[in-house]
Amino acid sequence: MTNDQPMYEQIKISIDRRIEAEEWPSDFQIPSEEQLAEEFGVSRLTVRRALRELQAEGVLIRIQGRGTFVVGPRMQRVVFTLSNISEEIAQNGGVHYCQVISHLVLPPESPLRSMLPLPSGQDIYHSRLLHLEDGTPIQLEDRFVNAAEAPGYLEQNFTIQPSHSLLLRNTTVDNMIRAVRANNEIQLLLKIDAGQPCLLLDRSTWRDGVPVTRSRFLYPGDRYRLRSSHEARPSRRITSSSFNIKNR
Repeated sequence: MTNDQPMYEQIKISIDRRIEAEEWPSDFQIPSEEQLAEEFGVSRLTVRRALRELQAEGVLIRIQGRGTFVVGPRMQRVVFTLSNISEEIAQNGGVHYCQVISHLVLPPESPLRSMLPLPSGQDIYHSRLLHLEDGTPIQLEDRFVNAAEAPGYLEQNFTIQPSHSLLLRNTTVDNMIRAVRANNEIQLLLKIDAGQPCLLLDRSTWRDGVPVTRSRFLYPGDRYRLRSSHEARPSRRITSSSFNIKNR
């Protein structure tokens, strides 16, 4: 945890680590909001926000009248193969369009700066891009970029060159996929209703130990399917030889 992160994010990270380490195993009833607020030295409202987001991410489940419980271990895979969205749409015979919602330098006070673990004085670029196939939204991308590692990034025209493959060169890549619930803003952008789940691909890259990018790709659950090929292992973490997101 870093002091630059909001307290609710720090609480989320701490809880997530306890679950990953199986300190809090599957079906474990976590401490009450009051107990967690006392442990972290924050208000119950701060704890409530952290727990609410963990519930939305499928980490915890709240049962009325009983409490909040750990859903269980989440299988993880290292993703080696993931098609570029524009190339994938072209292969499906569709027409790709990228709508640039925002493309800027994050202000120093922005809470989004916590997405990249960089010193407080270092510039971070943020792009929010909506990818459409034949006019239908199929991917919402939030991209955070270390400005020192990407000179000229803000001059890119994503309606012409949506791929950020150049940022991935000579980097270490970590990917995680999980199901999430969309908030009101995302529902409007992806044109989905409140009950429709989304697939989230969370990708981080480093070069020589320095963070380069973090990208979060959201896909409407009813418009995509996943296909993977891997060797089954009994551990909680699985290394995959290939993992592709396919448009239905």
